[in-house]
Amino acid sequence: MYIAADSLDDLLLKVYKQILERGITIKPSKGDAREISGILLKLSAPRARLSRSESRGLLFSCLGELLWILAGSDRLDFIQHYIPGYDEFSDDQKTIYGAYGPRLFGKVPNDQVPRVIQLLKDKRDSRQAVLQLFDRTDTLTFHKDVPCTCTLQFMVRDSRLHMLTSMRSNDAWLGLPHDVFTFTMIQELVARSVGIELGEYKHAVGSLHLYNKHQDKALRFVSEGWQTRRPMPPMPKGDPWASVKSLVAFEKKVRTGHGAMPTPPIDPYWEDLATLLSIHKASRVPNNQPEIRRLKRRIHDDVYSTYIKRHGKLLSEKDQLSIFNGSTAPIKEPA
Repeated sequence: MYIAADSLDDLLLKVYKQILERGITIKPSKGDAREISGILLKLSAPRARLSRSESRGLLFSCLGELLWILAGSDRLDFIQHYIPGYDEFSDDQKTIYGAYGPRLFGKVPNDQVPRVIQLLKDKRDSRQAVLQLFDRTDTLTFHKDVPCTCTLQFMVRDSRLHMLTSMRSNDAWLGLPHDVFTFTMIQELVARSVGIELGEYKHAVGSLHLYNKHQDKALRFVSEGWQTRRPMPPMPKGDPWASVKSLVAFEKKVRTGHGAMPTPPIDPYWEDLATLLSIHKASRVPNNQPEIRRLKRRIHDDVYSTYIKRHGKLLSEKDQLSIFNGSTAPIKEPA
């Protein structure tokens, strides 16, 4: 099966319709689900990676997960700052075994991303620019979380960087929006590193499924409607890794309570992402709308406005109670 779309919302709409209408019933360990298998998804405009819908507009958790990966971290407390409830996927309540960061940005031989970038600089037509996540050793002993992603492959064709992600399994409701965001951001980072423009993003899945507990939510999404498509702004041209390093360092300061806004000169693109991290931290404090509004005025691109308004409102009126009472439910789970 092949599904193509120009934006994440259009892609999700088609995916949910297909699963609800044509999916077969399966009974995996995580709960009963409907599944379509052997599917290829295509996002022709990878910067349209964020949902504009009420239920799938997951900017802050997506950004937090991306930075967790870029930092090369497997720390549970890091990802829980953005995705509460992740502790049920930890073997030791300190780390996540299947974390992607150490496998992509770790020490030799797990410094995979820099090596792929160098390969594409040296050999533009290479078919070996592949990042491996799922490993043959992952199933030798039981772990609560192993990678659902097998490989990420990059190909330079027609002076654009195309990407193909191969997934053994993918939760269409919780996992897919996060995966598309993370992987297309990595695609853009590699494209800027190599000095070429973005191409298409493709996402191949062995088992693409929707758990029964999420079917009503998917049905609401199908009937919900959303705002006009708005892609994220282009990443600044040139090598992005100095900015990434600064953003990762700033994220740690914000998360641990020692952050201050970066001082110019910093490109507005990266400054907006830094400000979003501060807004997320501010929104965890009850009745903190004045601070959120102050931070919002620092945002350069209004593509983020809807998410900021929604995030502050939801956390102040609904989620903050569970955060401070320690009763948050997970919003992401392994497929």
